[in-house]
Amino acid sequence: MDLIGKDIKLVIDLSRKSMYFSSAPARICLFGEHQDYLELKVIPVAINLRLQITSQKVSGNVIEAHSQDLSETTQIRMNIKYLEAEKGSLASYLEAGILALKKLKQDIVIPPLNVEVRSQIPIASGLSSSAALLVGWIKHLAGILELNLDERTIAELAYNAEHNFLKIPCGRMDQYASSFGGIFSLACKEKPTLNRLKYPNLGLIIVNSQIPKLTSNVHGEKVAKIKQVVDNFKKMCNKKLEDITTDFLQESKEKIKSNEFKILKGVVSIKENTSIAEKELSKPTPDLELLGQLLTTQHKFLKNNIQVSLPLLDKIVEKGIKNGALGGKLTGAGLGGSVVLLTEEANEKIVEKIRNNLKLPAYSVRIDKGAIFEVV
Repeated sequence: MDLIGKDIKLVIDLSRKSMYFSSAPARICLFGEHQDYLELKVIPVAINLRLQITSQKVSGNVIEAHSQDLSETTQIRMNIKYLEAEKGSLASYLEAGILALKKLKQDIVIPPLNVEVRSQIPIASGLSSSAALLVGWIKHLAGILELNLDERTIAELAYNAEHNFLKIPCGRMDQYASSFGGIFSLACKEKPTLNRLKYPNLGLIIVNSQIPKLTSNVHGEKVAKIKQVVDNFKKMCNKKLEDITTDFLQESKEKIKSNEFKILKGVVSIKENTSIAEKELSKPTPDLELLGQLLTTQHKFLKNNIQVSLPLLDKIVEKGIKNGALGGKLTGAGLGGSVVLLTEEANEKIVEKIRNNLKLPAYSVRIDKGAIFEVV
């Protein structure tokens, strides 16, 4: 059953114990792809594709979790001290969330639970389903334990779980987007600074290529290569990355290997492009045509310089613009995943044209709130 864009309705037996509910959104990186792990600015948007977690306290000494989407049922010991599950499994993410929370609050006692995970977010689609799972799960446990953790703490715990426990080479953008919700710019430092942006009157379309995005291993190799090139250049010119301009880079071209110059040009150009986009989005009425052009320009740098696009992703951007979108780019690590298209607010006709022309899943999405928890 297609759940995209629909609320998941839960049938609740009121005679039973309290049911706990949490929900966390997917995200798109509107501007600043492959910038967060370089501690540069990004502009993420939380969207109304959400992951939901429900649970009830039970007797026993384990957490039993089930995901209908993954056809996976697993049991987790509540007193774990290290990851026990196979990496990449549902259990490994739930364990990582528990370990991150226990590192912050060592005296907590997590009760035995029966947990159900349901998601509207396509897996490996570049929409951060893993961040939504960790943010939603940590928000869920913190709510049950009445820890009163704020959005930043939830985001940092989810980042710690994914980066330090699961050893996935991610930045902080995904976790912050899912925890805080809305649209904002984020300087991805060790202590990130967040600048809320007013919800612009724009339309967003997600087109899923149905090609899984980069695996963690391949993404890790790509990230390591880009970081190495950037670090070498910073040392050579004795400058911070945020202070390096495309003009300065051009002046230094003869001192850099051609393949490294290509990567650096992509990184610095996307940085400058994102800065222009932030200024435009800060205006009372942003110029959507300019934002669309900036979006498409970023895709070109991701394709030609960072080299994380594919012919199908390029085709989706091209067809999207031909069918009325103002611009588009891949979102996520790349080499698969999804494309985000920027449109006017009313975009149903464009969605229909794209579905008919590309024969791929395409859906209109809107900016959405961050993670929530409630007792039902």
